[in-house]
Amino acid sequence: MGNRTFLSVTNADTDLVDYENTAFETNNFLAPVWFCLVSQEQFQRYSGQLMQAWSKIQPYLEQPDIEDLPEWECFSEAFQWQIPWVDAAEQLRLSLPGTLAHFPSLAAPVYEWLETLSTHIQRYSAAVIHLELSQYFSFTGDPVLYLKDIEEYVNLWQSPHPSQEKVWQGAADNFYMLNGEHFPWRERVVAQPEQAPEIQPVQSIPPASEKRQPKWQQELYIWLLAILSAALFLIVYVNTSSGWLAVLGFLIPSMFIVLWNMIIGPKKTARHLLETATTVRRSSTPSYAVLRIEYFGGHSHIGVGGMDTGALEDKSLPNLIPWLQIMQAKVLSSHEVELMISAKNLPVSTLQLHLDEQLVATDIVSAVNAIVLAHKMSV
Repeated sequence: MGNRTFLSVTNADTDLVDYENTAFETNNFLAPVWFCLVSQEQFQRYSGQLMQAWSKIQPYLEQPDIEDLPEWECFSEAFQWQIPWVDAAEQLRLSLPGTLAHFPSLAAPVYEWLETLSTHIQRYSAAVIHLELSQYFSFTGDPVLYLKDIEEYVNLWQSPHPSQEKVWQGAADNFYMLNGEHFPWRERVVAQPEQAPEIQPVQSIPPASEKRQPKWQQELYIWLLAILSAALFLIVYVNTSSGWLAVLGFLIPSMFIVLWNMIIGPKKTARHLLETATTVRRSSTPSYAVLRIEYFGGHSHIGVGGMDTGALEDKSLPNLIPWLQIMQAKVLSSHEVELMISAKNLPVSTLQLHLDEQLVATDIVSAVNAIVLAHKMSV
């Protein structure tokens, strides 16, 4: 059977956590990726409640009926670790850029993990993450050693260091050891009548478009044009008794509309596109500070707030593309990537980045798409 751990998701008003809520499961180990959701504050709070409960149960450890004592019940309850998704999502946004900038080969399994997690998060308006790790405690029976193992995983995400390379590389070679076993919600409730809509893929965000005229307005313009043409036809015919002049008067409004669309329309469209391009290029960086990440071999384009373009030769481009404006990244060559960008009230645009020779485009693209997905999940 083994000592199993579980990551489950429920709604905030649900006290019962059962196997149906399980998103991930491990057997005899802790999954490192789970702890990208845990902040130092969350860990210290959990550690404090567990050690306090342990101090109360210690005097009774030698008693045979210890599990019947109220102190044991309190100790068991102290293992319950609940993190509101709002807090977990905030920590996720902070954890991913630093670690994936240093170890981009982790991005592919992390993206897969996020896709599964999203199938659970989307079901609830106020989701809560539950970490059930009590069976892992059975390996030592010592809360100090138990918490030390957890703290090491928390620090992996919050303090990337070259010494972690072997740890991450070993985990990245085995998705199960990195993420745990996946249980997407949609695979287990396919027969139930009510299902929440799935989170749409990042690339499916529609581009902003101009507001179209209501259909009744278009029909009104057609009727007015017809009335105007008929009136001109009658006026010209009555005054001149000339059929061909009357027909010409009938066609004048139509000719005017055609000329207007041929001459004025393209100018308006070109002006709109020029303004849009200028806006994209001159858009200022966000008010928060741009936190650049120095990975072990040099500067990374992956930043805490978005993709850093500061190293580009084209200085007219914005220094930072926020994560929420990036729809998708794709590989152009071994050291070149393309970002698909969608800003509010602007059409979709693309931006090409040439990477440092030490960076592999496929890894960077996977990292960008994983971080973008994390941000979409937390909106």
